Amino acid sequence: MNAARIWGVALLVLVLAGCGFQLRGVPDWPDGLDPIRIEGLAVRDPLYLNLAQSLRAAGVEVLPPGTAGAAELRVLSLHDDRRVLSVTGAARISEYELVRQLEAELALPDVAERLPLGRLEVSRVYVFDAASVLGQSEREEELRLAMNRDLVRLLQLRVQALLAQTPSGESR
Repeated sequence: MNAARIWGVALLVLVLAGCGFQLRGVPDWPDGLDPIRIEGLAVRDPLYLNLAQSLRAAGVEVLPPGTAGAAELRVLSLHDDRRVLSVTGAARISEYELVRQLEAELALPDVAERLPLGRLEVSRVYVFDAASVLGQSEREEELRLAMNRDLVRLLQLRVQALLAQTPSGESR
């Protein structure tokens, strides 16, 4: 029985490898960003903390805001919104949609102009439970933290794509 299980797992691995399946993992930040400073967010903001943690995990030195001579990731705007998504027949809210929008730009020490990263948006839907009103704020906070992680991943991908297109980014 044990040998059959091993053969089954081996066959599954071969099939997945044969079809081109790969684990995505976490994208790396490009090399040209070391060191970098993050502007436009408070140092204790959860998004700032996620962004700095992601950069440090990739080996990028994160400098304090206002430091000169480094690449700069500037958050131009960050908006949170909570919209009513659906209402019950008794005119009670049953679902909310949380939306977080970020607009940012990147300035590199060797590039004269700022590189716009555009607007990134993530959203989550959650069911409102009137019976556990106290737990709703905790649930909403958990969703916002997950949205921050998604924004950091989207920002990584956008920076990678932008630097791949930028002539000075080709050597990075």
